[in-house]
Amino acid sequence: MTEERTWHDRDETAPENEEHGTEAAGAGAGALGGAAVGGAIGGPPGAVVGGVLGAAGGAIAGEAAEGDDEAGSAVGGAGGTLAGAAIGGAVAGPPGAVVGGAVGAGAGAGVGDQVEEETEEDGRPTV
Repeated sequence: MTEERTWHDRDETAPENEEHGTEAAGAGAGALGGAAVGGAIGGPPGAVVGGVLGAAGGAIAGEAAEGDDEAGSAVGGAGGTLAGAAIGGAVAGPPGAVVGGAVGAGAGAGVGDQVEEETEEDGRPTV
């Protein structure tokens, strides 16, 4: 006699919320691409705006590729870009801001996506 196992028996993650990190990769790449285009058009302020918009767009594209909800990853990617760029810029100037923004975008997208999915599963956010 075999017992049927549910997703709760394994790791508490719903099958539709299994992750591959594409929102984080998309956000990091989007932040770099957006900052490059924005900087070429509008200098440093354009790079900031382009990086934030690129991170949100990249997170949305990455999460959509997995066929999942995009809102949490987009908000996290945009916020992570700003925080990462501010910290990286304070430590290492403009090159640090670029690297920090990309890393922050990926981390922020991952955290934002996780909070959204935990809220969806449990009704409360858990990080």
